[in-house]
Amino acid sequence: MPYSETLSRLPLPKTPIHSVEDFDTQHSYRKLTALDVDEHAANLGKWDQNYDQISSGSFRGTLSEVWIGDMQIFREVTTQAVVERGQAWAGARLFGVPMTMNGSGSFCDRPLHADSMFSFGPGSEFSLQSPKEFDVVGIAIREEDYQQVVASLAGAGSKRLMSDDPAMMRCPSGLAELRVFLDSLFEVLDENPAMLSHPTVQRTVHSALMGHLCDSIQTANDMPAPLATYQARKAIVENARSYVLTNLHDTVTIADLCEALNTSRRTIQYCFQEVLKTNPVQYLRAIRLNSVRRELRRANPANTQVQDVAARWGFWHLSHFANDYRAMFGELPSDTLRRT
Repeated sequence: MPYSETLSRLPLPKTPIHSVEDFDTQHSYRKLTALDVDEHAANLGKWDQNYDQISSGSFRGTLSEVWIGDMQIFREVTTQAVVERGQAWAGARLFGVPMTMNGSGSFCDRPLHADSMFSFGPGSEFSLQSPKEFDVVGIAIREEDYQQVVASLAGAGSKRLMSDDPAMMRCPSGLAELRVFLDSLFEVLDENPAMLSHPTVQRTVHSALMGHLCDSIQTANDMPAPLATYQARKAIVENARSYVLTNLHDTVTIADLCEALNTSRRTIQYCFQEVLKTNPVQYLRAIRLNSVRRELRRANPANTQVQDVAARWGFWHLSHFANDYRAMFGELPSDTLRRT
């Protein structure tokens, strides 16, 4: 479908938010591929975030990133389950639109569904647990621009449009046009990124996206906050994670967690299964394996021994360690070190 035809079928908001003259300098498009979660996390411009891979297998992440003025539109496609935490750039409001997802996930303690959209305001921290094979588009907007658009809207959805707190909204019917627009945008830019150099195209994309985004939000149903029981289990998982990160260079065991958190092994097992969809033993191993990988990727191959790095992170059985590492990341630790 031609680009002009695609945009002509998508209604623009009634109140333009910029003139054409505003869109003549700041624009860019890039597409990057990473084979490591840290590398993938770092590819997203201006964000402060941390990723941990928690499912086993080779990781592949693709990031397509568009800047139009102070609007950042990015598409992340990942092949493994990942826990993400962090913040957007200063002054940004973020909306996340799952395009496709294979399995379940969560955003700030709320279940993430294929027909839902999530958001948070400037300065808020987020946590996202993605399923395997996750395709999501993020739209980060300068708060002043967003407020200008929202000020022209009226109706029951206006309060929701202004909230700074992390929110999850179900939009069974409201996301269809937005997804069509986003698919069309990235398809066109993959084929002809120079299209973005035209000020009229920049303005049209910016205005159309804001219109579809606000329409989707106004038709959405807010998802309730998690039950107190879930919040309590999530708190146990977070406390366990904090304890593990504080004692990374010790071999933290389940018994250590039980003692530190003053709870039973069965409770910890249940909490991890419900919140992270994994068991605590697998989680502890995943955290240590991610730490080994980060150290190997920063090391100098000329004076680094894999077994020394593994031992520093509590892996004493080297063949078992190598098998676990390959199962998690799709390559041997020596391959990671050699690529460095």
